[in-house]
Amino acid sequence: MTNEINAMVSDRGEIPGAIVATGSVVSGDWVFSYQTATDDMFAAAVATANTVGSVAIARAAVGASNDKVIGIVQNNATSGQTTNVATEGLFIGVTAGQVTAGEKIMPLGQGIIDYNNDASGAGFIVGRALTGASAADKYVLFKLNL
Repeated sequence: MTNEINAMVSDRGEIPGAIVATGSVVSGDWVFSYQTATDDMFAAAVATANTVGSVAIARAAVGASNDKVIGIVQNNATSGQTTNVATEGLFIGVTAGQVTAGEKIMPLGQGIIDYNNDASGAGFIVGRALTGASAADKYVLFKLNL
C-alpha cells in the first residue's frame, strides 16, 4: 500500500535503484542513510567486488528530529531490496504541526513541520513550504531540496 504522506508532484532529483533498504520502507517514507561503520563504504565495496551502488537506508524514526534525512522513498521495499529515493521535487505532505507558507520545513516523524517550531533545535531542514496549514494532519505543498 502506498503511503499517502509525501506524494510526489514533480521530480527533478532522484537517487535511482542503488539504494538498499535495511528494513521495510513504504513509498512516501522519509529515510536516512544507514551505515553501521564509519569506514569508506565505497572503498569497502570495491575491495569486496561488490557494486558501488549499495547505499543502505532506514526509515526515519517517528518523532526523531535528529535523523539526517536523505530523501523520500519512491517505491515500497523490504529489507535487502533496492529502491529509489527522491532528493528534490514538489511534494504534497501531511503536517505534523503548524506549517507556514514560505517557511523552511523539517520532518517530524513521517510528517512535516515548520523548522521554527522545533523546540529541540535538532531539526534538519529539508525544503520550503509552498502552502500552509494551521495544525497537524493537514495537507501542504512543499519543495524538497536536499
